[in-house]
Amino acid sequence: MTTSYGSALVVDRASMVAEVVALALSDAGYDAHAAMTYRDATRTFRDLPNLRLLIAHADLPDEPRGGALLNMVASARPDLPIVVISARRPDVLPPLPPTAILLMKPFDRAQLMEAIAEATSRVAR
Repeated sequence: MTTSYGSALVVDRASMVAEVVALALSDAGYDAHAAMTYRDATRTFRDLPNLRLLIAHADLPDEPRGGALLNMVASARPDLPIVVISARRPDVLPPLPPTAILLMKPFDRAQLMEAIAEATSRVAR
């Protein structure tokens, strides 16, 4: 029997990154959905009321302001583990939600799973 951890949303402006991370999450037991834009991500977020995990790029090209997606999700679902991915230095990123974990690109599957575990433990406190 396969373990199911529920739905996960992966958002990255690079479709290959979003799809590869979604595939890794699917292999780990999540029902993973990929989005590449702020608009698609907000629509998918609304369509997945039982979402269990968000992995998102720190900022998206069509966001009204940097970090808008992250702040909207953290406000609407403070119980949701959030892993923020970026290749940019932390000091140039928009402010992250306090429970979010920053995972710097490039990363491997083990680092991804470790960040998910840490994000999950932060919201469980």
